[in-house]
Amino acid sequence: KLNSMETILLSTADNNVQASLLQSALRNEGIESFLKNEHLSTVFGNIPGFQIEIYVFESDYEKAEEVLKNGFPELVGDE
Repeated sequence: KLNSMETILLSTADNNVQASLLQSALRNEGIESFLKNEHLSTVFGNIPGFQIEIYVFESDYEKAEEVLKNGFPELVGDE
């Protein structure tokens, strides 16, 4: 059984604005999310390829993925 408090990478965003919009959408669905690298983005934000990582709890992943697909299709990786 997976530990429900494990976090898993949901998506990446190119900038703080994109990350904030996604976090708001997740929050509206009751999903807590965590950003990694958001403070670095103020320093490295102009570097091509630099991305902010958005994590959610594993237990919220499927629901979060639906929010992502419906609201932010451009952030969904082409698998």
